[in-house]
Amino acid sequence: MTVCRKMTSLYASVAPQFTGGLLSPGLRVGYTDEGGVWQFLAPSLSQRLPLRAIEWRNLVGVTKRIDQLPLHFVEIAVENVEKDLPLACVYLVKCEDLDSYKGVVRPPLVAWTDAMTAAKVEWLILYVPLGTRPKAAGNLPNPVYRKIFDRLRADFAHRKGGALLSGAIGPASANATLQERVCKIDTLEGTSYLGQQQQHESQWTELLLRLRNCVMDAFQTKCFQYEENLRALDGKRGATGWDFGAFFLAKEKLALMYQQMYLQDDAIRHLDELDAIFVNLNEAEKQAFQDGSKVSFSRLEPIFTLSPLALDLSETQQIIASNRASARLVSLYCFCRQIRTLYVMGNFPQLLKRASSFIESFLTELKVMAAEGSLDWHHPFLWAVGACLEVSYACELSWSGRDEEWTASSVSVQAAQAIPVEEMSRALGNVLYLARRLLKNFSRMSRSRENLRVSFSNAPSERSDQVELPVTWYLQLEQVFVGSEWRRDEVCEAYELCLSEVSHLASMHFSQSGRHRFAVFLGGECAQYHLARGEFESASRLLRSLARQSEEDGWWEIFGACVRSICRAELALGRSTQAVAACFSMLQLAQEEQVGVSKEEMAQLMISLVASLEHNDGEGAIVSAEGDRTLSNGPKVNMGELFRPTVAVETTQTSGDALGHGDIRVTLGIANDFPAGVQLEKVRVRFSRTPTTQQQEPTSSSISPGVQPAEGASTVEYEPPNEFKQLDSRSVEAEVATVLRAVVHTVQKGFQQNQELVLEESNVHLDEKTGVNLVFLHSSVPVGHYTCTGIECVLAGSTFRLVPPSALALASFDVAVKESTVQVAIDGAPLLMPRPLSQLEKVAVSIQANEDTVSNGTLELRVFKRLGKGTGSGYTLQDIDEDEEGDNTEEECGIQLIEAKLRGESSSKESSDHPSGILCVALPTLHRGDSLAYEVYLSVPPTDHNSEPEEEEETNITIRASVRYQREAPDSSAPIATTEIRCTESTFRVLQPLTEVVRLKRVGSRIFTSVALTCNSFMPVVLQGYKLVCPLDRSTHNPLITVEQDPNTKLRGTSLQPNDCVHLAFTLSCSSDLDKEEGSHCSLELELKYGGDETWIKTMSVPVPLTEVEGKRYRIDVLPRAQDVAHTFTGEMVAATALEPVTFLLHIQEEASQPNKSPPDSSIFSLCLNESSEQDWILVGKQLERFTFDPCSGSHSGHRREFSTQKRLLATKLGQLRFPAFQLQVNGQSIPAARVYSQQSSRRVLVS
Repeated sequence: MTVCRKMTSLYASVAPQFTGGLLSPGLRVGYTDEGGVWQFLAPSLSQRLPLRAIEWRNLVGVTKRIDQLPLHFVEIAVENVEKDLPLACVYLVKCEDLDSYKGVVRPPLVAWTDAMTAAKVEWLILYVPLGTRPKAAGNLPNPVYRKIFDRLRADFAHRKGGALLSGAIGPASANATLQERVCKIDTLEGTSYLGQQQQHESQWTELLLRLRNCVMDAFQTKCFQYEENLRALDGKRGATGWDFGAFFLAKEKLALMYQQMYLQDDAIRHLDELDAIFVNLNEAEKQAFQDGSKVSFSRLEPIFTLSPLALDLSETQQIIASNRASARLVSLYCFCRQIRTLYVMGNFPQLLKRASSFIESFLTELKVMAAEGSLDWHHPFLWAVGACLEVSYACELSWSGRDEEWTASSVSVQAAQAIPVEEMSRALGNVLYLARRLLKNFSRMSRSRENLRVSFSNAPSERSDQVELPVTWYLQLEQVFVGSEWRRDEVCEAYELCLSEVSHLASMHFSQSGRHRFAVFLGGECAQYHLARGEFESASRLLRSLARQSEEDGWWEIFGACVRSICRAELALGRSTQAVAACFSMLQLAQEEQVGVSKEEMAQLMISLVASLEHNDGEGAIVSAEGDRTLSNGPKVNMGELFRPTVAVETTQTSGDALGHGDIRVTLGIANDFPAGVQLEKVRVRFSRTPTTQQQEPTSSSISPGVQPAEGASTVEYEPPNEFKQLDSRSVEAEVATVLRAVVHTVQKGFQQNQELVLEESNVHLDEKTGVNLVFLHSSVPVGHYTCTGIECVLAGSTFRLVPPSALALASFDVAVKESTVQVAIDGAPLLMPRPLSQLEKVAVSIQANEDTVSNGTLELRVFKRLGKGTGSGYTLQDIDEDEEGDNTEEECGIQLIEAKLRGESSSKESSDHPSGILCVALPTLHRGDSLAYEVYLSVPPTDHNSEPEEEEETNITIRASVRYQREAPDSSAPIATTEIRCTESTFRVLQPLTEVVRLKRVGSRIFTSVALTCNSFMPVVLQGYKLVCPLDRSTHNPLITVEQDPNTKLRGTSLQPNDCVHLAFTLSCSSDLDKEEGSHCSLELELKYGGDETWIKTMSVPVPLTEVEGKRYRIDVLPRAQDVAHTFTGEMVAATALEPVTFLLHIQEEASQPNKSPPDSSIFSLCLNESSEQDWILVGKQLERFTFDPCSGSHSGHRREFSTQKRLLATKLGQLRFPAFQLQVNGQSIPAARVYSQQSSRRVLVS
């Protein structure tokens, strides 16, 4: 298969990667709500956020202003206070009496405040009375609330230190009462807290001020810690072995802290300082980054396969912090951090300027890597051009307000909106022009290379051009550099298209920035591309812009070349008047200007244009019967641009059993757009007829009733007309005269195939800015299909076409014979299931004779797949000519037609010995009103279970039913043997209705089975019923497995929408003979119904293989070492510290498959840590331990073996972790998890 080569707009399909995950919902603030009052406070609090107009003085005394600071509240449970905490936390207190405060509220609150103080987290206590106690006299609040609040203040309202209050500037810091850590909201007092809310706005104001001071104090503390750490690390720069990674990490964390507080100027300042420090390292320090062991880039890096800026920032940060990164990786990482910050700031011109400078410098580094062989030679250009497109598209999208993620965030867009259009357009144009220069440089390099290497993994092969797959924009861009056309020619279509698009975008932005000359120059380059591709409309538009600019600047040589190209484009479009107008403008300039243009050359060009209109050369011309000249190949110029025609054709047929003719009315309107009158010598309309041999053709024509031949009327040579829709036309400010011509012509001979009808009018005068309508009438037109072959006019002895050949097809019509009433229909379930879910599928084909008699009939069935746009599911197409197969859009789909039998019969006489996609059935004679119904059986091949179709057309197949029969003619004297064909098509989807995921777990003699059924993506399914079929012993025919528990009874009748999922669970009891029967499996029989259709109910068989649970079982007991006093064991929780490894005792037991026979000792077992536990634990010591089992002690020593060992593991996280899980291998092969049981898998270890 090959990648899709359609690159309609590469730039519009760019998906920026560096903007992902930029913006958070706000600064994290934690809250602990033991009383459940947060739900009442959250709506009112969210209305008063974000915090606004915050002024902050940094450590050097400079005052900063934060216009808006969004807050994102996250709940912190009491048991999780020791985990990763936000900058500040709030504790909500609900208390209605003093006794509850002393015994229930105060103890956990004391523990919480102590934990926050130990973690150095700023905290605040908010008391929210519920108002359940009755009010005092005077409708005053109950005094118990005041007492509780006073006790809270006395116990917890400690004064804050003066140093921390310096972070926030404003009236809040001057009020000493705001330094307390306890505040109160009386909103909920009384019967309606909504009614009391307005009376307590002062309390909300106090809460927001204290919350702001709390957040800013915490931020001040963090900044002070980071600054002190940086100062200490920076002081060691001159020392030997200076740790750049630690300095880098501390500096970056400080910048990210500023960015989180929406102090973007400080964030970008620290990132710029970090980049400058790295660039200005001395030679000894730079040498450490040039070691070959440092992490750098390879061909398969995401920046060469996914997106040029798809850098894993978290992983790269750890690599740099551990001093394992190369200089190139550090440079790219710093650049990504800088542009991300500038992007959030909305400083797009600065971002684009930095990007342009960095891309050129980094391209040089990548070229060095390509020369060393680390990269393919096209990778530097791929990265550089892709980076230009990604950065410019992301900035343009956000600046224009079309980036929903950016504009919907809490970041202010005022900075972006304040950027002038000229400045932004200039920056975008420079980056896109850089991409154009890089493409041009690549083209020059590619032509100088003898062997162009294709390194892309999905590069198209010569034999895979038929199947196309959609690809990402970056993969499309890679085709620009590694397309197969480069190997065959010096021009690559994908490259030319990309270069044209980039040039067009740069031209557009340069034009908006005021650089009009350069913009029209790039537009002229795009015009040459459009001319080469035959896109003359676009070329003409761009060339006219270049011509206007050249005229203003006096660049006459360029102007002359533009005019020649414009004339070429307009003639190719058939717009001769536009070409003539361009030449006239050039001639006028040639007379006015004395330099730079040749008047003789322009005059010669004008003569050539007139000659193309008049055909004065007469080459290849013939003389018609009327005496005028015409060309054997047709007119070269479309005169419809000068005289606008409109054509309408009307047909009339009378009812009757033996209808064989019809009447026509042809109206031809011609409008003159010239400012002078024109005399047309002749006007002709030609029709060509394809006769229908089924009807007997008439031998004479008759005069239309009430119409007499007019003197001087236009003559008609017999040839059928066609039904023609009126052509699109512009409004003409003119009177339209109507000339009625009644045309009658008697034909004494029968019609021959491909006979022609010519409607002609002589001496038609068109006044200035007016038009004329010519009406032609004709009767007794024989049956057949009529196609318009030409609408022409004769001017000065030469024939010109008024309508282009492409538009003539609109003027086709039919004079039809009596229609057949035989009807064919196909019915079936909307989904056809592949094997082995269903061995055979069935559809119904019905034939209704109605008013016809069907004799010597044949039913032909064909199943195929349509490659083009197929019909939707259930769409039926009637009366399709079987001989018209389309434009090679049908292919075999692999479905075989097995047999077709009449409904109600037990066996079929019509079956195929060699099933294929075509089946023929002989039909019995059907008289009027009779009908037949066939049941057709199909064999659908299996499909890939793991691949779901992405497009709806990929699942569609078409079944065509064609009925060929002989019908009696209405006239008994005519031949009886007349063949009729009636066709119908129906489209079905070949799709698995439900996809299954089966999981098994065996514990002793029980097998726990889970079957997850996912509905398909296109059609709802109803689960009518189910049945689990269990296997039998081959020798005794006793069941090997029985269903012990079935809790799924209520799932019968469940309706599943597309992509819905339902789970079925069974508990199975297996006999002792199960392990002897290899390859056993169960079968889950599902009875399905599609939507509300009760007609087609299908049975789907889902296999449940038992391979994973057959064989020996193993048990692993993982227990903490009891002698280790450093770890305590209480119930199901084990406590440990993150600084010391935890020792676990592992006891492994094996159960023999045959009780009377001891297991062999030849197998070698291995024990290692499971992949799921590697994220939480680090195994200290041997990662893979090989062992052999020893016989168990006790009464079952002959049936089981065991092995014991101990492992030391170190936790990688804090909090609750799962017990470590281990994996068993035998002879290098992993033992399925279904046969390994671990009782301690649900236990936890609390790591602190």
